[in-house]
Amino acid sequence: MESLISKNYKYTTGKDVWQENLHLAIYAADKIRSTLGPKGAYKLVAYNRGPEQIMKVTKDAIVVLDELSIQYPSAVIIAEAAKMQREEAGDGTATFVILLSSLLKKADELLSQKIHPNIIIHGYFLAANKALEIMEKQAVAMNNSERDILDIVDCGRNVLTPKIRSMIREAYQLAFSDSVFDKEKIRFFKESGGHINDLSLIKGVVLKKEKAHPNMPDRLKGLRIAITTQRLGIDRLELKMHGEGPIPVCLNISSPKQIREYKEAENKLKTECIEKLVDLKVNVLLCQQPLEETQKDILLAHGIFALETVDKKDIQAVASATGAKTVGTLKELSEEDLGIAEELVNSKIAFERTVAIQGCKGSTFLLKGSTPQIMDELESAIRKGMVVLKMFSEDNRVLPGCGAAETHIAQELKYYAKTFSGKEQIAIECFSEALMAIPWCLAENNGLNAVDLIPELRKYHSNGFCNYGVGEQGCSETVCLEPLGMKRSVIRRAYEVSSLMLRIDELLVSKEIPKFHR
Repeated sequence: MESLISKNYKYTTGKDVWQENLHLAIYAADKIRSTLGPKGAYKLVAYNRGPEQIMKVTKDAIVVLDELSIQYPSAVIIAEAAKMQREEAGDGTATFVILLSSLLKKADELLSQKIHPNIIIHGYFLAANKALEIMEKQAVAMNNSERDILDIVDCGRNVLTPKIRSMIREAYQLAFSDSVFDKEKIRFFKESGGHINDLSLIKGVVLKKEKAHPNMPDRLKGLRIAITTQRLGIDRLELKMHGEGPIPVCLNISSPKQIREYKEAENKLKTECIEKLVDLKVNVLLCQQPLEETQKDILLAHGIFALETVDKKDIQAVASATGAKTVGTLKELSEEDLGIAEELVNSKIAFERTVAIQGCKGSTFLLKGSTPQIMDELESAIRKGMVVLKMFSEDNRVLPGCGAAETHIAQELKYYAKTFSGKEQIAIECFSEALMAIPWCLAENNGLNAVDLIPELRKYHSNGFCNYGVGEQGCSETVCLEPLGMKRSVIRRAYEVSSLMLRIDELLVSKEIPKFHR
């Protein structure tokens, strides 16, 4: 009897699926475990993009996972979960992947002891909930007067100087819309050369565009901004049926006078929409389509600054920052659709013509640095700082960093496991041991002997020194803090992804081109 499923499928079932998931999680963790912590190492990634060779130096876990070109389905799940961790908490991606790998490694040991996956999942569930409860008790509220919350991002690296921190706080305040934080209002513009401390903050939106007419002014104040996505006047690609539209498709020309009248009517249609801008006292126009030369001249004559072929993302950024609403045609434009800003400045940055719309919601960081990698790291730190400020505004509680929180939770879970008489006790203990992978990695990345340091760290915590973590010289009272929300997200997501992996008992990989219904 012919099989119902094509032979071009790859089958993996049962224990083999769990082992493959485990090995790939370990592989992903091994690539980024050395990046954990402020003393973590960088990765050099090189690949070809056409004839161009691209070089990246980074310690960002998500960038490393993306550049590995992972195709195995379960490994893709890990990479996507790490991105969700970044979106939600701003940081903790490396911690999440390392913890997930340790949980799966411990689960594999339990599977080899003939313990059913459902028992492991239930044990992990109990341990995760208890860990969240322990963190709630250990967390303490921190006020701005006690310590700068951005120390959480910098963590002793001295990347965020007082000047940069002041800019981050200022940009954070400008990123709110209707009391809701909008990270899309924060943009970055990079210029090669100089030092990272030479960066500047522009209160507004910077566009990499050249003004539509060279005689348009370089400075303009009291902006009233209109945004349109369609071509002004007649769209060249628009086709109408015979007898429809402003100009019929079929023309019967019998004299030169008719040609002149046609041209006059055509020019009127192309320029009459500009009269709407004049009536509404618009002085800045952003158009997603190109403008014709006659239209540029008329806009210049009426004192309207125009930008043509503006990218969709730039249009959205300007609309969000100024309150403008994008319209299809200018005939639909009304007073409520206009955006407001204080000033427009046309200048040149890094040999590129730019237009800055200032005095509105949103901000643009002008970054400088000797290498693209330095600017990328600074951008990443600034983005993390924004997320930390947002999380701190919602919950100002923090936990000790440098592996101190994980060690304390692991110690408490050891006692908690003894309250169970079934096999769940073993799973909870494995969850506890998996947490110790974090201080272990930090010890290795600081050049310390983890075999000697971890027992010493456990001893401090057993004696009640719960704020002790892994420092540069060994065990010390940690000076690095981490938001409770970020730690909570790491624990919860690591449990959810690991339990998902353990529930997969069969893998089907199609080697055929999928068939679609018509």
